[in-house]
Amino acid sequence: MARRDPERVAFAREQRKQANEFAQGVWQMLRARKILGYKFRREHPIGPYTVDFVCLELKLVIEVDGKDHMTEAGKQRDQRRDQLLHRQGFDVMRINGYDVARDDQAVRTQIESIVALRAEEVL
Repeated sequence: MARRDPERVAFAREQRKQANEFAQGVWQMLRARKILGYKFRREHPIGPYTVDFVCLELKLVIEVDGKDHMTEAGKQRDQRRDQLLHRQGFDVMRINGYDVARDDQAVRTQIESIVALRAEEVL
């Protein structure tokens, strides 16, 4: 098992404390195995990145994107990040944060669909 970098763990903990309302909403959907019984972690370090949410069993990352992700520079950063995660075997689902505020039930349904699909692929 890889050694945990104390600085990265501290960073992830700080990110959890500072989560925006969109990420908090998604966390309430995912926590305590509420999505098809799968365990998700939040603000979890993978490689050089800290992902919003991850189900290690399914190798599924869920990212909640705010306005910074809508810029050209943000899109390029996300593309590099997603490519690295894909090379490590992770599937990445991106959710527009404003969709969480507009229709959280639709977001939950979308997450459940992706989790079910990923479960079929991986397991």
